[in-house]
Amino acid sequence: MRDEIESLGDDLWGRYEEWDVSIPPLPPRSRLYRLEPIGIGTPYVESLTGYIARLAEAHCVTPKDLVMLEIMPPQSQTGPLLNYYNRLCTFWIKNALTLNGVSPIARQWVERLESLTTCNNLTFLTMLTFHEVIALSRLLRQSKAWCSQCYEEWRQAHQVVYDPLLWSLNGIDICLRHRQPLVTRCPSCQKTLPFLTQTTRPGYCPRCTHWLGSRKGPLNMVGQSDESGVSTYQHWAAEVSGNLLAAAPSLAVLPSKKQIAIKVKAFLDQHAAGNVRKLARLSGVGFDALWHYLHQESVPYFDSFLKMCFALSITPLEFLSTTTISSLKDVGFNIESVPTISRGQRKHVTEDDVQRMRQVLEAVLAVDDQVDPFPSLNDVAKRMGFDASTVRRHCPDLSKAISWHYKNHWVEESRLGVMKQALEDALAHSEPESLANVARKLRCSTSSMWKYFPDLCRAIVTRYRERFDDALIEQRLREVLASDAENTAIQELAREMGYKRQFVLGRFPDLCKQISRRRYAERRRRREERIALLCKEIRQVAYHLHSQGIYPSARRVSQELGDSHAILSEAGRDAWCQALEALGYPTVHLKKNT
Repeated sequence: MRDEIESLGDDLWGRYEEWDVSIPPLPPRSRLYRLEPIGIGTPYVESLTGYIARLAEAHCVTPKDLVMLEIMPPQSQTGPLLNYYNRLCTFWIKNALTLNGVSPIARQWVERLESLTTCNNLTFLTMLTFHEVIALSRLLRQSKAWCSQCYEEWRQAHQVVYDPLLWSLNGIDICLRHRQPLVTRCPSCQKTLPFLTQTTRPGYCPRCTHWLGSRKGPLNMVGQSDESGVSTYQHWAAEVSGNLLAAAPSLAVLPSKKQIAIKVKAFLDQHAAGNVRKLARLSGVGFDALWHYLHQESVPYFDSFLKMCFALSITPLEFLSTTTISSLKDVGFNIESVPTISRGQRKHVTEDDVQRMRQVLEAVLAVDDQVDPFPSLNDVAKRMGFDASTVRRHCPDLSKAISWHYKNHWVEESRLGVMKQALEDALAHSEPESLANVARKLRCSTSSMWKYFPDLCRAIVTRYRERFDDALIEQRLREVLASDAENTAIQELAREMGYKRQFVLGRFPDLCKQISRRRYAERRRRREERIALLCKEIRQVAYHLHSQGIYPSARRVSQELGDSHAILSEAGRDAWCQALEALGYPTVHLKKNT
Protein backbone atom coordinates (compact mmCIF):
# COMPACT_ATOMS: atom_id res chain seq x y z
CA MET A 1 0.00 0.00 0.00
CA ARG A 2 2.82 2.37 0.91
CA ASP A 3 4.59 1.57 -2.36
CA GLU A 4 1.41 2.47 -4.28
CA ILE A 5 1.15 5.88 -2.58
CA GLU A 6 4.83 6.67 -3.22
CA SER A 7 4.41 5.68 -6.87
CA LEU A 8 1.65 8.23 -7.35
CA GLY A 9 4.00 11.07 -6.27
CA ASP A 10 2.84 14.54 -7.16
CA ASP A 11 -0.27 13.28 -8.94
CA LEU A 12 -1.80 12.55 -5.54
CA TRP A 13 -2.14 16.23 -4.65
CA GLY A 14 -3.72 17.10 -7.95
CA ARG A 15 -6.63 14.76 -7.34
CA TYR A 16 -7.93 16.68 -4.28
CA GLU A 17 -9.20 20.29 -4.03
CA GLU A 18 -7.32 22.79 -1.97
CA TRP A 19 -9.18 24.29 1.03
CA ASP A 20 -8.88 27.97 1.96
CA VAL A 21 -8.92 28.08 5.76
CA SER A 22 -8.69 31.88 6.04
CA ILE A 23 -11.72 33.59 7.69
CA PRO A 24 -13.79 35.51 5.09
CA PRO A 25 -14.89 39.10 5.88
CA LEU A 26 -18.24 39.13 7.67
CA PRO A 27 -20.94 41.63 6.64
CA PRO A 28 -21.94 44.18 9.29
CA ARG A 29 -24.50 42.96 11.80
CA SER A 30 -27.62 44.93 12.71
CA ARG A 31 -28.61 45.75 16.27
CA LEU A 32 -32.23 44.68 15.61
CA TYR A 33 -33.74 42.15 13.23
CA ARG A 34 -33.61 43.19 9.59
CA LEU A 35 -37.40 43.17 9.28
CA GLU A 36 -38.31 43.92 5.67
CA PRO A 37 -41.16 46.45 5.26
CA ILE A 38 -44.28 45.32 3.45
CA GLY A 39 -45.63 46.65 0.15
CA ILE A 40 -42.92 49.11 -0.93
CA GLY A 41 -43.69 50.10 -4.51
CA THR A 42 -47.42 49.31 -4.12
CA PRO A 43 -50.42 51.43 -3.03
CA TYR A 44 -50.59 49.41 0.19
CA VAL A 45 -47.10 50.20 1.45
CA GLU A 46 -46.71 49.83 5.20
CA SER A 47 -46.71 52.83 7.55
CA LEU A 48 -43.78 53.60 9.84
CA THR A 49 -45.91 53.36 13.00
CA GLY A 50 -47.14 49.95 11.89
CA TYR A 51 -43.57 48.88 11.14
CA ILE A 52 -42.48 49.86 14.65
CA ALA A 53 -45.33 47.81 16.13
CA ARG A 54 -44.36 44.79 13.99
CA LEU A 55 -40.68 45.24 14.89
CA ALA A 56 -41.56 45.19 18.59
CA GLU A 57 -43.71 42.09 18.09
CA ALA A 58 -40.86 40.35 16.24
CA HIS A 59 -38.60 40.92 19.28
CA CYS A 60 -41.38 39.75 21.68
CA VAL A 61 -41.48 43.12 23.44
CA THR A 62 -43.95 45.99 23.58
CA PRO A 63 -43.42 49.19 21.58
CA LYS A 64 -42.72 50.92 24.90
CA ASP A 65 -39.76 48.63 25.62
CA LEU A 66 -38.47 48.94 22.06
CA VAL A 67 -38.56 52.73 22.21
CA MET A 68 -37.07 53.06 25.70
CA LEU A 69 -34.33 50.45 25.30
CA GLU A 70 -33.26 50.84 21.66
CA ILE A 71 -34.74 53.78 19.76
CA MET A 72 -34.68 56.42 22.53
CA PRO A 73 -32.58 54.95 25.36
CA PRO A 74 -31.83 57.22 28.33
CA GLN A 75 -28.07 56.84 27.73
CA SER A 76 -28.36 58.60 24.37
CA GLN A 77 -30.13 61.63 25.80
CA THR A 78 -28.46 64.74 27.09
CA GLY A 79 -29.70 66.67 30.08
CA PRO A 80 -31.44 65.59 33.29
CA LEU A 81 -33.27 62.27 33.42
CA LEU A 82 -36.53 64.07 34.23
CA ASN A 83 -36.35 65.88 30.88
CA TYR A 84 -35.96 62.52 29.15
CA TYR A 85 -39.15 61.16 30.68
CA ASN A 86 -40.99 64.37 29.84
CA ARG A 87 -39.88 64.02 26.21
CA LEU A 88 -40.96 60.39 26.20
CA CYS A 89 -44.37 61.30 27.54
CA THR A 90 -44.72 64.04 24.92
CA PHE A 91 -43.83 61.54 22.22
CA TRP A 92 -46.62 59.10 23.11
CA ILE A 93 -49.19 61.89 23.44
CA LYS A 94 -48.33 64.16 20.50
CA ASN A 95 -45.37 63.15 18.36
CA ALA A 96 -46.24 59.51 17.61
CA LEU A 97 -48.98 60.51 15.18
CA THR A 98 -46.47 62.55 13.10
CA LEU A 99 -44.11 59.64 12.38
CA ASN A 100 -45.89 58.81 9.10
CA GLY A 101 -45.68 62.37 7.80
CA VAL A 102 -43.02 64.88 6.76
CA SER A 103 -41.95 66.21 10.16
CA PRO A 104 -38.32 66.39 11.33
CA ILE A 105 -39.20 63.79 13.97
CA ALA A 106 -40.21 61.38 11.20
CA ARG A 107 -36.83 61.86 9.50
CA GLN A 108 -34.95 61.32 12.76
CA TRP A 109 -36.81 58.10 13.47
CA VAL A 110 -36.29 56.81 9.95
CA GLU A 111 -32.54 57.37 10.25
CA ARG A 112 -32.43 55.76 13.69
CA LEU A 113 -34.41 52.68 12.60
CA GLU A 114 -32.34 52.31 9.43
CA SER A 115 -29.17 52.25 11.53
CA LEU A 116 -30.66 49.69 13.94
CA THR A 117 -32.05 47.34 11.26
CA THR A 118 -29.76 48.14 8.27
CA CYS A 119 -32.88 48.53 6.11
CA ASN A 120 -32.24 51.50 3.84
CA ASN A 121 -35.75 51.93 2.41
CA LEU A 122 -37.75 52.98 5.47
CA THR A 123 -38.20 56.49 4.07
CA PHE A 124 -40.96 55.15 1.82
CA LEU A 125 -42.98 54.17 4.89
CA THR A 126 -43.58 57.90 5.42
CA MET A 127 -44.45 60.91 3.25
CA LEU A 128 -40.90 62.28 3.44
CA THR A 129 -40.48 61.84 -0.32
CA PHE A 130 -42.96 64.71 -0.78
CA HIS A 131 -41.80 66.92 2.09
CA GLU A 132 -41.12 69.89 -0.23
CA VAL A 133 -44.54 69.89 -1.92
CA ILE A 134 -47.00 68.95 0.87
CA ALA A 135 -47.64 70.96 4.03
CA LEU A 136 -46.98 69.42 7.44
CA SER A 137 -50.42 70.30 8.82
CA ARG A 138 -53.56 68.38 7.83
CA LEU A 139 -51.50 65.62 6.23
CA LEU A 140 -52.33 62.80 8.65
CA ARG A 141 -55.39 61.73 10.55
CA GLN A 142 -55.61 62.49 14.25
CA SER A 143 -56.53 58.87 15.03
CA LYS A 144 -56.16 55.49 13.41
CA ALA A 145 -58.44 54.18 10.61
CA TRP A 146 -58.55 50.66 9.21
CA CYS A 147 -60.47 48.22 7.00
CA SER A 148 -61.88 45.39 9.12
CA GLN A 149 -62.22 43.10 6.10
CA CYS A 150 -58.55 43.51 5.14
CA TYR A 151 -57.50 42.56 8.67
CA GLU A 152 -59.73 39.48 8.63
CA GLU A 153 -58.63 38.33 5.17
CA TRP A 154 -54.94 38.65 6.09
CA ARG A 155 -55.42 36.63 9.26
CA GLN A 156 -57.48 33.92 7.52
CA ALA A 157 -54.83 33.64 4.77
CA HIS A 158 -52.03 33.47 7.41
CA GLN A 159 -50.50 36.66 6.03
CA VAL A 160 -48.84 39.43 8.02
CA VAL A 161 -51.34 41.86 9.53
CA TYR A 162 -50.08 45.43 9.15
CA ASP A 163 -51.25 49.05 8.80
CA PRO A 164 -50.89 50.58 5.31
CA LEU A 165 -49.68 54.17 5.06
CA LEU A 166 -52.67 55.00 2.85
CA TRP A 167 -55.06 54.56 5.79
CA SER A 168 -53.26 57.22 7.83
CA LEU A 169 -53.61 60.02 5.25
CA ASN A 170 -56.13 62.78 5.80
CA GLY A 171 -58.83 62.76 3.13
CA ILE A 172 -58.67 58.99 2.49
CA ASP A 173 -61.91 57.54 3.83
CA ILE A 174 -62.38 54.24 1.97
CA CYS A 175 -60.57 50.95 1.43
CA LEU A 176 -59.30 50.52 -2.13
CA ARG A 177 -59.83 46.75 -2.10
CA HIS A 178 -63.31 46.47 -0.61
CA ARG A 179 -64.75 49.86 -1.61
CA GLN A 180 -66.14 50.46 1.87
CA PRO A 181 -65.59 53.25 4.42
CA LEU A 182 -62.70 52.83 6.81
CA VAL A 183 -63.51 52.13 10.46
CA THR A 184 -62.40 54.75 12.99
CA ARG A 185 -63.72 53.34 16.29
CA CYS A 186 -63.20 50.02 18.00
CA PRO A 187 -66.43 47.97 17.66
CA SER A 188 -66.03 46.77 21.25
CA CYS A 189 -65.12 49.84 23.33
CA GLN A 190 -66.28 52.46 20.77
CA LYS A 191 -63.11 54.51 21.25
CA THR A 192 -60.78 56.07 18.71
CA LEU A 193 -57.29 54.56 18.58
CA PRO A 194 -53.88 56.29 18.38
CA PHE A 195 -51.45 55.26 15.64
CA LEU A 196 -48.85 54.05 18.13
CA THR A 197 -49.18 53.37 21.85
CA GLN A 198 -47.03 51.68 24.43
CA THR A 199 -48.90 48.39 23.85
CA THR A 200 -49.88 48.61 20.17
CA ARG A 201 -50.30 45.27 18.40
CA PRO A 202 -51.22 45.15 14.68
CA GLY A 203 -54.90 44.32 14.20
CA TYR A 204 -55.91 44.65 17.88
CA CYS A 205 -57.37 47.49 19.93
CA PRO A 206 -54.70 48.74 22.37
CA ARG A 207 -57.41 49.82 24.84
CA CYS A 208 -59.55 46.66 25.16
CA THR A 209 -57.38 44.14 23.15
CA HIS A 210 -60.39 43.37 20.89
CA TRP A 211 -59.67 41.95 17.40
CA LEU A 212 -60.47 44.65 14.84
CA GLY A 213 -61.02 42.36 11.86
CA SER A 214 -64.43 41.31 10.54
CA ARG A 215 -65.77 39.52 7.49
CA LYS A 216 -68.60 42.03 7.23
CA GLY A 217 -68.48 45.76 6.68
CA PRO A 218 -68.67 48.30 9.51
CA LEU A 219 -71.73 47.82 11.71
CA ASN A 220 -72.49 51.52 11.78
CA MET A 221 -73.30 51.45 8.05
CA VAL A 222 -76.68 49.75 8.55
CA GLY A 223 -79.58 52.16 8.59
CA GLN A 224 -77.50 55.21 7.72
CA SER A 225 -78.29 57.36 4.73
CA ASP A 226 -75.96 60.34 4.61
CA GLU A 227 -72.63 58.77 5.48
CA SER A 228 -72.94 55.31 3.94
CA GLY A 229 -72.66 56.42 0.33
CA VAL A 230 -69.15 56.54 -1.08
CA SER A 231 -68.75 59.33 -3.63
CA THR A 232 -66.81 59.26 -6.87
CA TYR A 233 -64.33 61.69 -5.35
CA GLN A 234 -63.60 59.35 -2.42
CA HIS A 235 -62.86 56.48 -4.83
CA TRP A 236 -60.67 58.73 -6.95
CA ALA A 237 -58.79 60.19 -3.95
CA ALA A 238 -57.97 56.74 -2.54
CA GLU A 239 -56.84 55.40 -5.91
CA VAL A 240 -54.59 58.31 -6.94
CA SER A 241 -53.11 58.58 -3.44
CA GLY A 242 -52.23 54.90 -3.58
CA ASN A 243 -50.59 55.40 -6.96
CA LEU A 244 -48.60 58.31 -5.53
CA LEU A 245 -47.27 56.14 -2.68
CA ALA A 246 -46.48 53.30 -5.10
CA ALA A 247 -44.46 55.60 -7.36
CA ALA A 248 -42.36 57.14 -4.54
CA PRO A 249 -39.42 54.65 -4.79
CA SER A 250 -39.17 55.06 -8.57
CA LEU A 251 -39.06 58.87 -8.71
CA ALA A 252 -35.75 59.94 -10.21
CA VAL A 253 -36.04 63.48 -8.83
CA LEU A 254 -37.90 64.45 -5.66
CA PRO A 255 -40.76 66.92 -6.29
CA SER A 256 -40.08 70.54 -5.31
CA LYS A 257 -41.97 73.81 -4.88
CA LYS A 258 -40.81 74.82 -8.33
CA GLN A 259 -42.75 71.94 -9.87
CA ILE A 260 -45.99 73.18 -8.27
CA ALA A 261 -45.34 76.72 -9.50
CA ILE A 262 -44.62 75.45 -13.04
CA LYS A 263 -47.80 73.38 -13.10
CA VAL A 264 -50.00 76.17 -11.74
CA LYS A 265 -48.50 78.58 -14.31
CA ALA A 266 -49.27 76.11 -17.12
CA PHE A 267 -52.91 75.75 -16.03
CA LEU A 268 -53.16 79.50 -15.61
CA ASP A 269 -51.97 80.19 -19.14
CA GLN A 270 -53.87 77.40 -20.89
CA HIS A 271 -57.20 77.33 -19.06
CA ALA A 272 -57.64 80.74 -17.43
CA ALA A 273 -55.96 83.13 -19.89
CA GLY A 274 -53.69 84.39 -17.11
CA ASN A 275 -56.62 85.21 -14.78
CA VAL A 276 -55.73 83.90 -11.31
CA ARG A 277 -59.27 84.40 -9.97
CA LYS A 278 -60.74 82.36 -12.80
CA LEU A 279 -58.33 79.51 -12.13
CA ALA A 280 -59.14 79.75 -8.41
CA ARG A 281 -62.86 79.29 -9.17
CA LEU A 282 -62.12 76.43 -11.57
CA SER A 283 -59.82 74.58 -9.16
CA GLY A 284 -61.72 75.31 -5.96
CA VAL A 285 -58.62 76.88 -4.35
CA GLY A 286 -58.62 80.28 -2.68
CA PHE A 287 -57.11 83.19 -4.59
CA ASP A 288 -54.48 83.89 -1.91
CA ALA A 289 -53.41 80.24 -1.68
CA LEU A 290 -53.09 79.95 -5.46
CA TRP A 291 -51.02 83.12 -5.55
CA HIS A 292 -48.65 81.68 -2.92
CA TYR A 293 -48.28 78.43 -4.90
CA LEU A 294 -47.49 80.42 -8.02
CA HIS A 295 -44.72 82.38 -6.29
CA GLN A 296 -43.32 79.39 -4.34
CA GLU A 297 -44.21 80.99 -1.01
CA SER A 298 -46.15 78.00 0.39
CA VAL A 299 -47.23 74.48 -0.47
CA PRO A 300 -50.79 73.04 -0.38
CA TYR A 301 -52.33 70.89 2.33
CA PHE A 302 -52.72 67.29 1.23
CA ASP A 303 -56.53 67.26 1.22
CA SER A 304 -56.64 70.61 -0.63
CA PHE A 305 -54.07 69.30 -3.10
CA LEU A 306 -56.27 66.28 -3.86
CA LYS A 307 -59.34 68.45 -4.40
CA MET A 308 -57.41 70.81 -6.67
CA CYS A 309 -56.14 67.91 -8.78
CA PHE A 310 -59.63 66.42 -8.97
CA ALA A 311 -61.10 69.73 -10.13
CA LEU A 312 -58.39 70.09 -12.80
CA SER A 313 -58.75 66.45 -13.97
CA ILE A 314 -55.15 65.51 -13.25
CA THR A 315 -53.68 62.98 -10.84
CA PRO A 316 -51.30 64.12 -8.08
CA LEU A 317 -48.54 61.97 -9.57
CA GLU A 318 -48.89 63.67 -12.96
CA PHE A 319 -49.04 67.06 -11.27
CA LEU A 320 -45.75 66.47 -9.45
CA SER A 321 -43.79 64.54 -12.07
CA THR A 322 -44.83 65.70 -15.56
CA THR A 323 -44.65 68.95 -17.49
CA THR A 324 -47.63 68.47 -19.84
CA ILE A 325 -51.25 69.12 -18.88
CA SER A 326 -54.57 67.89 -20.22
CA SER A 327 -56.54 69.69 -22.89
CA LEU A 328 -59.22 72.23 -22.10
CA LYS A 329 -62.10 69.87 -22.81
CA ASP A 330 -60.87 67.50 -20.13
CA VAL A 331 -61.03 70.15 -17.43
CA GLY A 332 -64.61 70.58 -16.29
CA PHE A 333 -66.62 71.49 -13.25
CA ASN A 334 -66.80 69.27 -10.15
CA ILE A 335 -69.18 69.81 -7.26
CA GLU A 336 -66.31 69.04 -4.85
CA SER A 337 -64.41 72.04 -6.21
CA VAL A 338 -67.07 74.57 -5.14
CA PRO A 339 -65.45 76.82 -2.51
CA THR A 340 -66.97 77.51 0.92
CA ILE A 341 -68.27 81.08 1.03
CA SER A 342 -70.28 81.16 4.25
CA ARG A 343 -68.50 82.58 7.30
CA GLY A 344 -70.58 80.48 9.70
CA GLN A 345 -74.11 80.15 11.00
CA ARG A 346 -76.04 83.32 11.90
CA LYS A 347 -73.50 85.43 10.04
CA HIS A 348 -74.87 88.25 7.92
CA VAL A 349 -74.54 87.68 4.16
CA THR A 350 -72.46 90.57 2.82
CA GLU A 351 -72.38 92.02 -0.67
CA ASP A 352 -69.04 90.31 -1.23
CA ASP A 353 -70.64 86.97 -0.27
CA VAL A 354 -73.44 87.56 -2.78
CA GLN A 355 -70.93 88.45 -5.49
CA ARG A 356 -68.94 85.26 -4.89
CA MET A 357 -72.19 83.29 -4.74
CA ARG A 358 -73.17 84.58 -8.18
CA GLN A 359 -69.72 83.73 -9.56
CA VAL A 360 -70.12 80.11 -8.42
CA LEU A 361 -73.63 79.80 -9.87
CA GLU A 362 -72.50 81.34 -13.16
CA ALA A 363 -69.58 78.88 -13.28
CA VAL A 364 -72.03 75.97 -12.81
CA LEU A 365 -74.27 77.19 -15.63
CA ALA A 366 -71.30 77.94 -17.90
CA VAL A 367 -70.12 74.32 -17.90
CA ASP A 368 -73.54 72.68 -18.31
CA ASP A 369 -72.37 70.56 -21.25
CA GLN A 370 -69.31 69.37 -19.30
CA VAL A 371 -71.11 68.28 -16.12
CA ASP A 372 -72.64 64.84 -15.88
CA PRO A 373 -74.68 64.62 -13.78
CA PHE A 374 -75.75 68.24 -13.35
CA PRO A 375 -75.73 69.30 -9.67
CA SER A 376 -78.87 70.39 -7.88
CA LEU A 377 -79.24 73.79 -6.24
CA ASN A 378 -79.20 72.11 -2.83
CA ASP A 379 -75.84 70.46 -3.60
CA VAL A 380 -74.24 73.71 -4.77
CA ALA A 381 -75.67 75.68 -1.83
CA LYS A 382 -74.45 73.08 0.65
CA ARG A 383 -70.93 73.20 -0.78
CA MET A 384 -70.96 77.01 -0.44
CA GLY A 385 -72.12 76.70 3.18
CA PHE A 386 -75.60 78.15 2.70
CA ASP A 387 -79.15 76.91 2.74
CA ALA A 388 -80.85 76.69 -0.66
CA SER A 389 -83.44 79.27 0.45
CA THR A 390 -80.64 81.77 1.15
CA VAL A 391 -79.23 81.29 -2.33
CA ARG A 392 -82.69 81.69 -3.90
CA ARG A 393 -83.28 84.91 -1.96
CA HIS A 394 -80.04 86.58 -3.07
CA CYS A 395 -79.73 85.07 -6.58
CA PRO A 396 -83.27 84.26 -7.77
CA ASP A 397 -82.51 84.32 -11.50
CA LEU A 398 -79.49 82.03 -11.36
CA SER A 399 -81.20 79.73 -8.87
CA LYS A 400 -84.17 79.25 -11.21
CA ALA A 401 -81.82 78.53 -14.11
CA ILE A 402 -79.93 75.86 -12.16
CA SER A 403 -83.17 74.26 -10.95
CA TRP A 404 -84.50 74.16 -14.53
CA HIS A 405 -81.28 72.54 -15.82
CA TYR A 406 -81.36 70.00 -13.00
CA LYS A 407 -84.99 69.00 -13.62
CA ASN A 408 -84.47 68.62 -17.36
CA HIS A 409 -81.12 66.89 -17.06
CA TRP A 410 -82.66 63.38 -16.99
CA VAL A 411 -85.16 63.92 -19.80
CA GLU A 412 -82.76 62.82 -22.54
CA GLU A 413 -82.82 59.15 -23.56
CA SER A 414 -79.09 58.67 -22.93
CA ARG A 415 -79.36 59.85 -19.34
CA LEU A 416 -82.48 57.80 -18.72
CA GLY A 417 -80.48 54.80 -19.91
CA VAL A 418 -77.79 55.63 -17.35
CA MET A 419 -80.42 55.84 -14.62
CA LYS A 420 -81.98 52.51 -15.62
CA GLN A 421 -78.58 50.82 -15.77
CA ALA A 422 -77.71 52.10 -12.28
CA LEU A 423 -80.98 50.74 -10.88
CA GLU A 424 -80.46 47.35 -12.53
CA ASP A 425 -76.88 47.19 -11.23
CA ALA A 426 -78.13 47.91 -7.71
CA LEU A 427 -80.59 45.02 -7.99
CA ALA A 428 -77.91 42.67 -9.34
CA HIS A 429 -75.37 43.57 -6.64
CA SER A 430 -74.76 40.95 -3.96
CA GLU A 431 -75.32 43.48 -1.14
CA PRO A 432 -78.73 45.23 -0.96
CA GLU A 433 -78.46 48.96 -1.60
CA SER A 434 -80.91 51.69 -0.63
CA LEU A 435 -82.65 53.74 -3.29
CA ALA A 436 -81.36 56.92 -1.65
CA ASN A 437 -77.80 55.69 -2.04
CA VAL A 438 -78.32 54.95 -5.75
CA ALA A 439 -79.81 58.42 -6.22
CA ARG A 440 -76.87 59.96 -4.38
CA LYS A 441 -74.37 58.28 -6.68
CA LEU A 442 -76.24 59.54 -9.75
CA ARG A 443 -76.80 62.96 -8.16
CA CYS A 444 -80.48 62.88 -8.90
CA SER A 445 -83.60 62.87 -6.74
CA THR A 446 -85.46 59.71 -5.76
CA SER A 447 -88.67 61.30 -7.07
CA SER A 448 -87.16 61.38 -10.59
CA MET A 449 -86.27 57.71 -10.32
CA TRP A 450 -89.79 56.80 -9.15
CA LYS A 451 -91.24 58.87 -11.99
CA TYR A 452 -89.41 57.05 -14.81
CA PHE A 453 -88.77 53.57 -13.34
CA PRO A 454 -91.31 52.82 -10.58
CA ASP A 455 -91.03 49.03 -10.86
CA LEU A 456 -87.27 48.99 -10.47
CA CYS A 457 -87.47 51.43 -7.55
CA ARG A 458 -90.10 49.28 -5.83
CA ALA A 459 -87.94 46.17 -6.25
CA ILE A 460 -84.88 47.95 -4.80
CA VAL A 461 -86.82 49.26 -1.79
CA THR A 462 -88.35 45.83 -1.10
CA ARG A 463 -84.98 44.08 -1.36
CA TYR A 464 -83.28 46.63 0.88
CA ARG A 465 -85.94 46.30 3.59
CA GLU A 466 -85.53 42.52 3.61
CA ARG A 467 -81.95 42.89 4.90
CA PHE A 468 -83.28 43.98 8.28
CA ASP A 469 -83.86 40.89 10.43
CA ASP A 470 -86.88 41.95 12.45
CA ALA A 471 -87.19 38.53 14.07
CA LEU A 472 -83.61 38.66 15.35
CA ILE A 473 -84.05 42.20 16.69
CA GLU A 474 -87.28 41.28 18.47
CA GLN A 475 -85.68 38.15 19.93
CA ARG A 476 -82.78 40.16 21.32
CA LEU A 477 -85.10 42.76 22.87
CA ARG A 478 -87.23 40.10 24.52
CA GLU A 479 -84.12 38.39 25.87
CA VAL A 480 -83.12 41.64 27.54
CA LEU A 481 -86.59 41.98 29.08
CA ALA A 482 -86.57 38.38 30.33
CA SER A 483 -83.09 38.66 31.85
CA ASP A 484 -82.63 39.48 35.53
CA ALA A 485 -79.47 41.45 34.78
CA GLU A 486 -79.46 45.20 34.47
CA ASN A 487 -81.08 46.37 31.24
CA THR A 488 -78.76 47.73 28.57
CA ALA A 489 -79.58 51.08 27.02
CA ILE A 490 -81.41 51.01 23.67
CA GLN A 491 -78.50 52.82 22.04
CA GLU A 492 -76.05 50.14 23.20
CA LEU A 493 -78.37 47.34 22.04
CA ALA A 494 -78.76 48.97 18.63
CA ARG A 495 -74.99 49.39 18.26
CA GLU A 496 -74.46 45.77 19.29
CA MET A 497 -76.81 44.54 16.54
CA GLY A 498 -75.42 46.97 13.96
CA TYR A 499 -78.38 49.37 13.70
CA LYS A 500 -79.07 52.96 14.54
CA ARG A 501 -81.05 53.77 17.69
CA GLN A 502 -83.82 55.51 15.73
CA PHE A 503 -84.23 52.46 13.51
CA VAL A 504 -84.79 50.05 16.42
CA LEU A 505 -87.14 52.51 18.13
CA GLY A 506 -89.17 52.88 14.96
CA ARG A 507 -89.51 49.12 14.41
CA PHE A 508 -90.30 48.05 18.00
CA PRO A 509 -91.51 51.08 19.97
CA ASP A 510 -93.43 49.08 22.63
CA LEU A 511 -90.53 46.76 23.48
CA CYS A 512 -88.13 49.68 23.57
CA LYS A 513 -90.42 51.60 25.94
CA GLN A 514 -90.62 48.60 28.26
CA ILE A 515 -86.84 48.27 28.32
CA SER A 516 -86.42 52.00 28.93
CA ARG A 517 -89.00 52.04 31.76
CA ARG A 518 -87.39 49.03 33.40
CA ARG A 519 -83.93 50.55 33.06
CA TYR A 520 -85.18 53.87 34.48
CA ALA A 521 -86.83 52.12 37.44
CA GLU A 522 -83.70 50.11 38.17
CA ARG A 523 -81.48 53.20 38.06
CA ARG A 524 -83.93 55.09 40.26
CA ARG A 525 -83.92 52.25 42.81
CA ARG A 526 -80.11 52.19 42.92
CA ARG A 527 -80.03 55.97 43.33
CA GLU A 528 -82.38 55.76 46.29
CA GLU A 529 -80.20 53.07 47.84
CA ARG A 530 -77.12 55.26 47.45
CA ILE A 531 -78.91 58.21 49.05
CA ALA A 532 -80.12 56.06 51.97
CA LEU A 533 -76.61 54.73 52.54
CA LEU A 534 -75.18 58.26 52.41
CA CYS A 535 -77.70 59.54 54.96
CA LYS A 536 -76.90 56.64 57.26
CA GLU A 537 -73.17 57.37 57.06
CA ILE A 538 -73.78 61.10 57.76
CA ARG A 539 -75.76 60.27 60.91
CA GLN A 540 -73.13 57.78 62.09
CA VAL A 541 -70.32 60.31 61.60
CA ALA A 542 -72.31 63.02 63.41
CA TYR A 543 -72.94 60.71 66.39
CA HIS A 544 -69.29 59.69 66.45
CA LEU A 545 -68.03 63.29 66.50
CA HIS A 546 -70.54 64.21 69.23
CA SER A 547 -69.37 61.29 71.35
CA GLN A 548 -65.82 62.70 71.17
CA GLY A 549 -66.97 66.15 72.24
CA ILE A 550 -66.60 67.67 68.78
CA TYR A 551 -69.39 69.69 67.20
CA PRO A 552 -70.50 67.80 64.02
CA SER A 553 -70.31 70.74 61.62
CA ALA A 554 -70.85 70.29 57.91
CA ARG A 555 -67.14 70.73 57.26
CA ARG A 556 -66.07 68.14 59.85
CA VAL A 557 -68.66 65.62 58.67
CA SER A 558 -67.54 66.05 55.06
CA GLN A 559 -63.90 65.59 56.09
CA GLU A 560 -64.70 62.40 57.95
CA LEU A 561 -66.63 61.05 54.96
CA GLY A 562 -63.89 62.06 52.51
CA ASP A 563 -66.49 63.66 50.25
CA SER A 564 -66.77 67.46 50.17
CA HIS A 565 -70.08 67.28 48.27
CA ALA A 566 -71.86 64.85 50.61
CA ILE A 567 -73.86 67.48 52.53
CA LEU A 568 -74.39 69.75 49.53
CA SER A 569 -77.20 67.51 48.27
CA GLU A 570 -80.70 68.07 49.62
CA ALA A 571 -80.98 64.57 51.11
CA GLY A 572 -77.54 64.81 52.71
CA ARG A 573 -78.29 68.17 54.30
CA ASP A 574 -81.64 66.95 55.67
CA ALA A 575 -79.94 63.89 57.21
CA TRP A 576 -77.30 66.14 58.82
CA CYS A 577 -79.94 68.49 60.26
CA GLN A 578 -81.96 65.55 61.61
CA ALA A 579 -78.83 64.18 63.30
CA LEU A 580 -78.15 67.60 64.92
CA GLU A 581 -81.73 67.79 66.19
CA ALA A 582 -81.48 64.29 67.66
CA LEU A 583 -78.30 65.31 69.46
CA GLY A 584 -79.93 68.49 70.86
CA TYR A 585 -78.20 71.09 68.71
CA PRO A 586 -80.21 74.08 67.41
CA THR A 587 -81.03 73.86 63.69
CA VAL A 588 -83.37 76.83 63.18
CA HIS A 589 -80.62 78.98 61.69
CA LEU A 590 -79.61 76.12 59.36
CA LYS A 591 -83.13 75.65 58.04
CA LYS A 592 -83.45 79.38 57.35
CA ASN A 593 -80.42 79.24 55.05
CA THR A 594 -81.86 76.36 52.99
